[in-house]
Amino acid sequence: MKKYLAIILFTLISILSFGQSNYQDVVYLKDGNVVRGVIIEQVPNTSIRIQTPNRSVFFFEMDEIEKLTKEKGSTNFDKRRGYIGLTIGPSFPLGDFGDPSNGLAKTGLQINLVNFGYLFSDNFGIAGSWFGAANPIDANGIDPWSYGGLMIGPLLSLPVSETVDFDFKPMIGYAATTIPNVGSGTQTSASYAYSLGTQVRIHVGPKFSLIISADYFSTKPEFENYNVEQKIGTINLGFGGSFRLR
Repeated sequence: MKKYLAIILFTLISILSFGQSNYQDVVYLKDGNVVRGVIIEQVPNTSIRIQTPNRSVFFFEMDEIEKLTKEKGSTNFDKRRGYIGLTIGPSFPLGDFGDPSNGLAKTGLQINLVNFGYLFSDNFGIAGSWFGAANPIDANGIDPWSYGGLMIGPLLSLPVSETVDFDFKPMIGYAATTIPNVGSGTQTSASYAYSLGTQVRIHVGPKFSLIISADYFSTKPEFENYNVEQKIGTINLGFGGSFRLR
């Protein structure tokens, strides 16, 4: 458990740090003009070359320059309130679900076929997901645990920079779980489910974002054929992308 949390924490910190590095070089000239971009060549105390966002390159002698600074850049991306996309990543079993004397589940795969969110204000909105997952079990020749469902809940979104948003998504819904066939036949059971999720959305264009997510998922289906109630708990990491909605 601690190992999985450490992986999640390291990933989120790395992405948040990346988002906060959205800075550009700014050249203030003695004639009053200002040029923004990236310095691609600098000869100390002599000259610089700077490339602007439109790919133009300018050359300046140091005696033409009033000062050089780094300032927060602007992407000129339109503010968009929603997103819809897809993520995929590993699913790590927790507690009884991964216990060799209980659920027998091993690390599997989760796919969010629909990862949706829409903001009604700058920070609050609604989130939803349609997902499927499978965790193989620690036994040869037996089908994996498989489950999937629909989830919905509030969305809290906090901007980290102009190109990065951090989201928190507590959701509830239903999950349909199929127990591995171990002699009493296959059975699928529906049950309430909930998840506590976070994600970082990195806007790489006006209409597209990269997503890195982490969430805790839990459900507890009952299987009459087996006379058993199985608690399912997983930590899931997701990697993917989304289209940005107006």
